[in-house]
Amino acid sequence: MAVTPSSESFLSLVARDLISRFGQDLAGVAVIFPSRRARLFFNNILYQQAQKPVWAPSYYSVEELFQQMTTLHPADPIKLVCELYKAYLEVYNSKSDQPSSETLDEFYSFGETLLNDFDDIDKHLVNARSLFSNLQDLDLLKDDFLHLSSTQQEALSHYFRQTFQGDSSLQAAFWSIWSMLGEVYQLYRSNLEKEQIAYPGMLMRRALEENDHQFREDHYVFVGFNVLNKCEEQLFRRMKDKALFYWDTDSYYLDKENNEMNEAGTFLAENIRKLGSAIDWKGSEYFLSSEKEITIIASPSENGQSAAIPGWIDSLNCSRTFSDPDSAIVLCNEQILPTVMHSISPDKVANVNITMGFPITQTPVSSFIQVLGDLQLKGSSGSGSTFMYKYVLPVLRHPYTQMVFPEAKAVEIKLVQGNIFFPSQDELIDRELFGKTKTASELANYLLSAVQRVGHALGRNTAESDIYGGLYQESVFRSYQIINRLYGLLLSGELQIEKTTFLRLLKKLLATTPIPFHGEPVKGLQVMGVLETRVLDFKNLILLSVNEGFMPGSSNDNTFIPQFLRKHFGLSTLEHQDSVYAYYFYRLLQRTEKVTLVYNTDKTQTGKAEMSRFILQLLMDPRLNIRRFSIQSSIKPIQTEPIEIIKDKLLMEKIRQKYDGSVNPEARALSPSALNVLIDCSLCFYYQYIEELKSKEELSDELDSAVFGTIFHKAAELLYRRIGNIDEQSKNFSPFLVQKEQLEFFTENLYLLDKLINQAFSEIYFKGRRMELKQYNGEQLINFRVVRHLLLRLIELDKKRAPFYIHGLEHKVYGVFNLKRHGVSLKVGGIIDRLEEKDGSLLIVDYKTSGTAKPYKSMEDLVIPKELRASHVFQTFTYASVLAQNEKYRQPIVPALLYLQEAGKDHYSPVIPYEKEPIMDFRNLKESFEEVFVQKIAELFDSEIPFCQTTVVSKCSYCDFKNLCNR
Repeated sequence: MAVTPSSESFLSLVARDLISRFGQDLAGVAVIFPSRRARLFFNNILYQQAQKPVWAPSYYSVEELFQQMTTLHPADPIKLVCELYKAYLEVYNSKSDQPSSETLDEFYSFGETLLNDFDDIDKHLVNARSLFSNLQDLDLLKDDFLHLSSTQQEALSHYFRQTFQGDSSLQAAFWSIWSMLGEVYQLYRSNLEKEQIAYPGMLMRRALEENDHQFREDHYVFVGFNVLNKCEEQLFRRMKDKALFYWDTDSYYLDKENNEMNEAGTFLAENIRKLGSAIDWKGSEYFLSSEKEITIIASPSENGQSAAIPGWIDSLNCSRTFSDPDSAIVLCNEQILPTVMHSISPDKVANVNITMGFPITQTPVSSFIQVLGDLQLKGSSGSGSTFMYKYVLPVLRHPYTQMVFPEAKAVEIKLVQGNIFFPSQDELIDRELFGKTKTASELANYLLSAVQRVGHALGRNTAESDIYGGLYQESVFRSYQIINRLYGLLLSGELQIEKTTFLRLLKKLLATTPIPFHGEPVKGLQVMGVLETRVLDFKNLILLSVNEGFMPGSSNDNTFIPQFLRKHFGLSTLEHQDSVYAYYFYRLLQRTEKVTLVYNTDKTQTGKAEMSRFILQLLMDPRLNIRRFSIQSSIKPIQTEPIEIIKDKLLMEKIRQKYDGSVNPEARALSPSALNVLIDCSLCFYYQYIEELKSKEELSDELDSAVFGTIFHKAAELLYRRIGNIDEQSKNFSPFLVQKEQLEFFTENLYLLDKLINQAFSEIYFKGRRMELKQYNGEQLINFRVVRHLLLRLIELDKKRAPFYIHGLEHKVYGVFNLKRHGVSLKVGGIIDRLEEKDGSLLIVDYKTSGTAKPYKSMEDLVIPKELRASHVFQTFTYASVLAQNEKYRQPIVPALLYLQEAGKDHYSPVIPYEKEPIMDFRNLKESFEEVFVQKIAELFDSEIPFCQTTVVSKCSYCDFKNLCNR
């Protein structure tokens, strides 16, 4: 039958030809397609061609034909690797003086590659013994390549010199493994045959070797095949007398007379020569028969390609409910399916059929399994019943955990607020979810139980109309199936691996298991992968990710067999793969009327930013009408308006209610720390102290500087209370004398100092839970020793200054400032680290565990926002000013900042200087300080001064509210 160019699809052409040959009764005809998807389209076309009921043909895949010919059965891929491991060990141990110590865990990845090679060997009917002969003898090797030129043979020798010249141990390993592979191959196949199982290539080869199968159908029709392995080719030739072969091809890439043959036609030309063609393809010029609309679009990112979809849908000029399956979105990179799905508006397209599966790895159950796996693999601390918090929190925060364990949120809050770094099973409550596993089989059973609980919960909580709910339920079911399959192999002993390999294997299986969408296959817009388009034709197409690496696909060097040997023995090669993809591409375009090709130009996302060579080939053809566009991502800098909070009447009332004692007798006191925030950034003060916003509390074993400082302050307080024999709970504080001998006692008995530091950690860091030093992790131990180091430095300094009296530890002081202009009575004060008396003066000692003294030239400097403002001096001066109001204290008041990082220096003095002289009595400076102090804090009550962002942007680096400001 000759073919004339038309818009008729390939399947329609095949259907018409079959009906003309066999009439309405196709019951004795078997049709074999390279993909299952084509069967549905073909049945629909048969009905349209016949316009009445007909006897439909039988449908098979090539794999099903081979399975009919042999008693062997396809085996589970995991079992196949396990059996290969046994065969490998047996051969290795028979040749080695020492038994192999390699575990199945270590062998697994190696085994997958080896199995892939064995499969390829059998599919191409290669003599394995010849292939795995001793390659060290290059003279013998050359005897096998008599057809090669001397130049090619030299290139062959050069390959070995270049590949193995570096690492002699690697070279020795390669030779030793290679020399065994022939025996491993033979033993492995023999073992599988005993169990009546096989990998695909072995099953095909065995089927041909048995050679006694009688095919029961009257006629066999092979439709749309391209590249054939040797087993398929031999099967087709054996069936040639009762078979018809329909090749979907075009003169554009096959006819040498009219056009230099494109790589897309490499295999078709040979197939037609050997097997013939049911249709005369000569003159079939679909590709150039009508003017195609070809549009090429460059996208700045991988996911950004989906921006081309809405415009493409509009260009179809179809109604929202169009049902003809003649338009398709084809994904060369199937990973962008979720983005593509969100780009198809249901307002524009009602009928969408997604033929590829949604990846399980992009559903919640995948991340649920991941966090549970991490908990069992990394989060289990020794043989006890505790887990590490950093692996517990992701489990507690996962939505599926909260679905099956309603107390999860409360447990999380308890851990975070209590700084519980190693929660026990009792504290975690759900012993099933937080049980411990030792072996891979226990881990599999644990995951089965957890996933099953999620499945039951989803079934109860998912509405029938919830599309994603159904998708997630299916993902849970598929995940359960995969885990159960592995669990069965573990229990039977077929799979003997550790937990690490089990999780790696599970992750790989989940990544390769799609979730099928349920839809009407032959209705509406089709969303497909490249392989699913085989033998199908569309009038309107958009292909995404038409990049090198996706079209053609990147080479998968999952082989131990060198490429030159693969080529010599007829195995698949890189060139082979490129030809296959070239056919997919050109065949898909040949009957298309309107096609859009989109590629990605962003190297940072995939590393495949080069347009496909097939696009370049189209651009080089002057006969094609091609338009080119690019999608531009509009990147504009974020324009942020300065934030100001105007003090309206309501806000002023709120401020005065909080802090004005003349309005509210229970008004709060303003601490020096709060006043420092007000000076540095009044907007931050508004968020933190007026609106009382708080950052999310997080659990971390890294101590921030504030918590570290609090621990040190507590340890110092405990030390001096012990010296003064004052109980920590006692509210009565009597001044006591500190002498050098008392301090030396602690330097000579460090274990007592460590007990005090541990008590401080327990109260501050561990929130009241007593922890032994041996329970600390590495980070906590480091911080413990730093606290000890600083405490010893404090003791050494105080030994030089002793004797002195301590009048207060963590001493609370408050005073009142009357802001007459605003009629405000403001309470100011806080906690002084240490109030001591020495040589008749009263010292306000403020410990600083980090930083150094900041310079200031005047009192005004203390209240002006700037990069290195002396905020510590301002804080200590505020305490001194408040203390001076108390008539109880008549002595000179000396403000002191004890920077512990500098305390070890000779002649170090903590007394704050002013105009380069130490301040021996603050009362001399009180008036000048309070003048600027009162003027600054009065701004809080001035309705004309709004709360504003700081102009010192460095202050924003560690601010809890910087995201609110877009800083």
